[in-house]
Amino acid sequence: MNPFDPFNLWHLSGMGTLRYVTLALPTATVSNLLPAGLELGPQQITPKGTHPVLMGFHEMFRLQTSLPSLLPSMTYHEHSVGVPYCYAAQGRGRSRGPYFFMPIVLLDHVLATIGGLLFWGYAKRLATIRNADGRYTATAMDGEPALSVSYEYTGEAKPIAEYPRFELQRQALSQTIVSTVPLGMGPFFVLAGFPKRWEVATIRPLRAVTEIFTDYVVGLSSGRYPATDRSADINESVMGSYELSAPWQLGSPYPLFADS
Repeated sequence: MNPFDPFNLWHLSGMGTLRYVTLALPTATVSNLLPAGLELGPQQITPKGTHPVLMGFHEMFRLQTSLPSLLPSMTYHEHSVGVPYCYAAQGRGRSRGPYFFMPIVLLDHVLATIGGLLFWGYAKRLATIRNADGRYTATAMDGEPALSVSYEYTGEAKPIAEYPRFELQRQALSQTIVSTVPLGMGPFFVLAGFPKRWEVATIRPLRAVTEIFTDYVVGLSSGRYPATDRSADINESVMGSYELSAPWQLGSPYPLFADS
């Protein structure tokens, strides 16, 4: 445990139903999603010349702090765009990582939005989010649709060991989150651990179609992903879609230079 990471002293904890769809986008396109000072590194999830972008469609349940506070328990929807295998350049060919960077997070809870933005430096934005009948939609506060995912389950929820192709995804989701402060704009980087209790987690494979209606993330083009049919599921491919159910914790942020 990093001595600068106060993860065990103060953290958030909760339960998550986390759905992920992996987009394999050109490496140059994904690089444009990163702030200055971060760069992409090697990965084994998507083909050469591309890099994974993990589109997350989540329900977060019963968030609470490890120490007594005035914050109520929180339950909400959250959509994230995640880029794993990011590295912080340190000069002279040195770098730190790999890290998981989120260029944007949309959610429908005011306190969770403010806390994530002010304390952790996540680029959180309020949105209207709905999940019903196999369709998850996020709409900006001005009423403009941002994106949606239509999904269908193709298997049962089982322990993660039952789906061996999930292992590369598990490694990506286990990476420390890197963000920029203040207010998700920088210029300073901070880190926070986001561990899950893998020993009790379950995976359920699904196939999905993701439709991005607006360029709500600069550099992420609108369109249908995949262009035809539905995505593979995690039982078929390491790039396959899935629903992860797991308890999780989010540690307090600490400075990048303290990472060892």
